[in-house]
Amino acid sequence: MTTKTEIAERVKGMLVDDLFLADTAEEIGDDAELGTELGMDSVGFVELATIVGEVFEISVSDTDIGQGHFATVRSLTDFIHARLAEKAAPTAVSA
Repeated sequence: MTTKTEIAERVKGMLVDDLFLADTAEEIGDDAELGTELGMDSVGFVELATIVGEVFEISVSDTDIGQGHFATVRSLTDFIHARLAEKAAPTAVSA
C-alpha cells in the first residue's frame, strides 16, 4: 500500500505540475491551506478532485470536496490514504 509520505509527495506534485500553484513541491507545506494560502478556486478544487480520482483510482465526489478533505495537503493525504485502504480491504462474501 502507498504510504502517506508518498501520497503527500504526489499531491504536491499535482499542485505544482497540473495546477501551477507553486514553482516547486518543496514550497508547499503539509498544512498549507489549498484555498487561502495557495489560491485554489472552486474550479481548481474540481480539477484536483478529478486528477486525484484518476491517479489514485478512487472515487471522489463533490461532497468529499465540501467536507474539508481538500482543505490542506495533510487532510487530502489522509482522505486518499483512507480511500485506498477501503479499496484494498477484502469484502465479505455472504454464503
